[in-house]
Amino acid sequence: MVINTRRTLLKKTGLLGIGLLAHQLPLASNQCLLTPQQTEGPFYPLQFPQDQNNDLTLIEGHSQPAKGEMIMIKGRVLIDGCQPIKGAKVEIWQACTSGRYNHDYDGNPAPLDPNFQYWGYGTTDDDGQYSFITVKPGSYPVTRDWQRPPHIHFKVTAPTLSPLITQLYFSEETELNQKDRILGRVPPQKKELVITQLIFDNSLKKRVGQFNIILGQSLANNVTPEIV
Repeated sequence: MVINTRRTLLKKTGLLGIGLLAHQLPLASNQCLLTPQQTEGPFYPLQFPQDQNNDLTLIEGHSQPAKGEMIMIKGRVLIDGCQPIKGAKVEIWQACTSGRYNHDYDGNPAPLDPNFQYWGYGTTDDDGQYSFITVKPGSYPVTRDWQRPPHIHFKVTAPTLSPLITQLYFSEETELNQKDRILGRVPPQKKELVITQLIFDNSLKKRVGQFNIILGQSLANNVTPEIV
């Protein structure tokens, strides 16, 4: 059996979970607005991986990490009014660096990455903080004239609140973001709430994007209708 030394170290030091956040995350003034809900899409897992955690780049028993650029996504889950939510479950799922999902419904001929986890989850701490280590996903074609930009799906579940399903995009993908039919259905004044800028962190040796997620009492009537 291959010993995954990096993951073992992370577990011992507490860095695999919320401990990756070294300080209280700041809130920009516009991040107390409700996060817009978007479509779940067809690729939510039918079966969940045996390895279930918030590091999608390493799979227990594998000697090789996932392909592509390793990034961190971190933030806080809050109720409108900017109060933190403890114990919220945050799930993500996404394509690998080639733009393919590990899903029976994905007909993309791009190669799968056997060392990428594709789905993961974490639980927020007392300050509502969460974090994930993953890879920047690739884009993929939907139709001849529609290429989806790199994005990560999020599902947030918290006690007594309606679940939120949304998608996170990257500011550097300007052209694809502007043409995307899913992101295009988000109200213009709220698009920046679901777009993150990846900034290199010298201490982590990777780029980091922040995504604060604001839940409301009910989001059931604010869903983008596209199913992609």
